[in-house]
Amino acid sequence: MKMNYRHKILIILFSLLGFIVGTVLAQDTEEAPVNLNLKYYMPENNIPFIKVITNKKVGRQFEAVKGIAVNVYFGEVAESKLMGKIITAANGEGRVAFPSSFKSSWDSLDVFTIVAESVPAAKEESLSAEMTIKKAILVLDTANDDGTRTVSAQLKEKRGDEWVAIPEIEMKLKIKRSLGNLNLGNEEIFTADEEGTASSEFVKDSMPGDEKGNLVIMARVEDNDDYGNLTVEKTVPWGKPVLSVAHVWERTLWSTGTNAPLWLIVLAFVITGGVWGTLFYLVRQMFKIRKMGKAMDAEPAT
Repeated sequence: MKMNYRHKILIILFSLLGFIVGTVLAQDTEEAPVNLNLKYYMPENNIPFIKVITNKKVGRQFEAVKGIAVNVYFGEVAESKLMGKIITAANGEGRVAFPSSFKSSWDSLDVFTIVAESVPAAKEESLSAEMTIKKAILVLDTANDDGTRTVSAQLKEKRGDEWVAIPEIEMKLKIKRSLGNLNLGNEEIFTADEEGTASSEFVKDSMPGDEKGNLVIMARVEDNDDYGNLTVEKTVPWGKPVLSVAHVWERTLWSTGTNAPLWLIVLAFVITGGVWGTLFYLVRQMFKIRKMGKAMDAEPAT
């Protein structure tokens, strides 16, 4: 009786385990819905653009969904408010810049709304997304007092005819580099003070610049719920001049033609001569073998 009771308990436990595993696998294999997201970008306080992103959750990660047709509108869904049409690329993204026809409307507003709707194919549901952005600009300034170099940035929001600095805004102050931007100071993220200013001392001494020692300083506000993504840059002569010297005419490994190192030229000729010598040797041996065969055939049988 005890054994039968234990068997029943084990059967129940295995049944529950199988049900749980089956439920998890079913959730993982179930087709996840496609998400439509919007991001606002303002580079150099110039022409803004909207980035459209389509993805879906697969397991614990989001994967891009390509080939989704999306219409982007300014303020409301109407033919007269259409900013542009895109089809998401392989990375699930597409861009729509603000057309010049919307400039007057955009300039007159302090807050504006962007609406996006997908163009569904047969038997597909339409996707929609909306975001509201407060108009703002990013101002970057530098100072050099007695050898102490400082960089400061302000995010200013449009309020009527005025631009008001916003406190407690997080931003990044960077040095622009070709292989990845570097932190301006010892911190990565700076928070604006009560006056709306985020500042940092420039501590990267002897940083290589261009031929004149110029560096590009940049300030960035990233993925802010109210203002989106803003970037501004400024060139300052705080770097170390670096002259680009062309070594094309010297005997280096990256030179071309007759300017290659002598040992490399000799090695190339030796390898080439060895290959052709081997081929000639093999052909010569083949003729010898053929000649020996004919001689053996010509000998009278004994």
